[in-house]
Amino acid sequence: MRPTMMLRALSKQFLGIVGDAANAVTKKPTPPPLASRKPAFIDAFLYKMKKNPKLLSNKTIWSRRSTILPEFVDTSLKIYNGKTTIRCKITEGKVGHKFGEFALTRKRKTREQSNAKNVKQLKKKK
Repeated sequence: MRPTMMLRALSKQFLGIVGDAANAVTKKPTPPPLASRKPAFIDAFLYKMKKNPKLLSNKTIWSRRSTILPEFVDTSLKIYNGKTTIRCKITEGKVGHKFGEFALTRKRKTREQSNAKNVKQLKKKK
């Protein structure tokens, strides 16, 4: 038994703490869930459109950090990814996520592209 563990056990015995009460003293309180700590961020432009989501249809969203609200379900809009706008239809599964999650900013590399680069590098070495 480690000395620190022995000291803890002795101090608990000295104070008269035994069983579940001893474990309750050593446990740290759990922090509240994130949803109760922080409200969802909504851009002012989108907050105005919250009451009438039909005005939002086919509009361009520049605020990628805004949260998708349940009022925006079944509307299609364009999300700016830094270069172009990407059309996106809001469904129930997207509620609570950010707009930027559905407009990718980087192109995906395919296996063929990565293989072509490797072949070019091998030819240069020879």
